[in-house]
Amino acid sequence: MLTEAFLKGKAELFQALVPGGILTDEIERKIMDVYGGRGKRALEAIKERRVVKRGRRWFVRGRGGEYEVVKTMCTCRDYVMNIATGKADVDMCYHALAKTICERLQAYYVIEPVDET
Repeated sequence: MLTEAFLKGKAELFQALVPGGILTDEIERKIMDVYGGRGKRALEAIKERRVVKRGRRWFVRGRGGEYEVVKTMCTCRDYVMNIATGKADVDMCYHALAKTICERLQAYYVIEPVDET
């Protein structure tokens, strides 16, 4: 169950993520305040350029492979085991959070060609 404090923090965070914006120290702190360790890992994925857009599809390269993210749903184990079941105290795994941040800012991701094979 998501708390009021989480929902309020998330709303404030996402207001700060505007197209063309940048990841300031303040925004990075807010991401980690709201999402904890998942926020830290999302920032690492962004800074290491592991967020990829192929055509209209989004992927994030994680520890165990590459995960597809659709809206805020992800193919990773954390999403399936913790986020989708409501066991986590947040609404996104770090892959989905990294993709969402890049999408909102319209920056920080790698554009790759679509593999037609």
